[in-house]
Amino acid sequence: MTEKVKQKIEEWMNPLVDEVAHGGVGMTAGLEGVRAALTGKNPVWAAIKGLVSGLSGKAKVALILLLILGLLLGPVLLVVLLLALLVMAIVAAVRAAAR
Repeated sequence: MTEKVKQKIEEWMNPLVDEVAHGGVGMTAGLEGVRAALTGKNPVWAAIKGLVSGLSGKAKVALILLLILGLLLGPVLLVVLLLALLVMAIVAAVRAAAR
């Protein structure tokens, strides 16, 4: 009986092992997150590191450029948002004073 159970477990595990061995970035990130959670570390950070480690060279460059662009445009978008809020407050004050 135990031999049949062992064979069934191996049948279920073989596709998973093949996916991990030849799998993509998502599988690597997920496994790193699970491994970190089991060892008591931060699973989100481990999954991010696993995701980056599984990326190709071109994808890593694109990710770095996207992060730099986001860091450069972030303050600009914040200033635009604050200006829009200021204009909305001025318009509301003028409308309230006109009534």
